[in-house]
Amino acid sequence: MNGSLDEQLQQHLAQRQQSLIRMLGLLKKDMDCRIMQKLQQKGYNNFKLGDLVLIVNIDPQGIINNELARKARITKQAMSKVVKNLEAGGFIHTSKHANDARAAIISLTDEGKKLIICAAESFQEIQEEYTHIVGEDNADALSQILRKLVFSLHPEC
Repeated sequence: MNGSLDEQLQQHLAQRQQSLIRMLGLLKKDMDCRIMQKLQQKGYNNFKLGDLVLIVNIDPQGIINNELARKARITKQAMSKVVKNLEAGGFIHTSKHANDARAAIISLTDEGKKLIICAAESFQEIQEEYTHIVGEDNADALSQILRKLVFSLHPEC
């Protein structure tokens, strides 16, 4: 065994617990579990968490499929599958675009609107739970840091 290689590995393993990527990943998993639990408590038992990324990007007046895929940052192929799931669940409906035969307009149904409202309320509850843990000042500082990081990396957001 290479002592230097083993030492490097041990050093990385020791730092792993404090790794930003690990902590963000654990927090994301916690958020996902909490949001699903809250949505299930509100009656959304057959809803898939992965579908939420798409539905929250649908404008109230509807959106064309290509624009929705871009906003949700997913491929058009993945979006097609999610659209089918959401349409089958009664959360959205699709219609032909009046001027472009290749495009579809994706719109929220009343059930989709209710889901977005429930999700937003659930997000707020989760944020309040986290704020209770870390305190208002730390929650505000974290929000500012994350906002700066996201908008620096993705100014289009």
